[in-house]
Amino acid sequence: MNLSFYDGQPITLLQMLNAKEQRVIRQRQAIQQYQLPLISLTLVIPGEIKKSSASDYLFKQALIAIQHTLEQQQLAIVEQTTSVSETGNEAFIVVDSFASELKKQCIHIEQQHPLGRLWDIDVIDPITQQSLSRTATSPRLCLICQQPAKYCSRSRKHSVDEVLQVMTDIVSAYQC
Repeated sequence: MNLSFYDGQPITLLQMLNAKEQRVIRQRQAIQQYQLPLISLTLVIPGEIKKSSASDYLFKQALIAIQHTLEQQQLAIVEQTTSVSETGNEAFIVVDSFASELKKQCIHIEQQHPLGRLWDIDVIDPITQQSLSRTATSPRLCLICQQPAKYCSRSRKHSVDEVLQVMTDIVSAYQC
């Protein structure tokens, strides 16, 4: 299967900011409705194109990995919704569990699955309505130089094309 991170529509910064704002509103609504931890799944995609054939594939694989882990741990999914738009695919999964235990499972997925570094799996605590930090384990590392990713991202140490090439290589290796 020939997947690309370049075969989608570019989006603007304003579109991305609006999508993030709407995501927070939907997260709060789900937390308020269910009073249970919420998994918020998005993808780590640099650049102006957030939805492509490669991102669709990554999103599907992330959902499969999360559902498999929850099933293995016998954690019940109360509600699951997905949203598909040019600003990127998103999923919200309400789970009957303790937020701290759920976050451990999600960090394990991100760290152990071959595609996990390309996913952003947040767990939102229903009590604080805050995302549980992954700093309790270790910060996300850059795909290229293995330094903390937020430093490389902020300083633009690597070009978008460099990062997308590494991501393409990771996806291709997983498909083989």
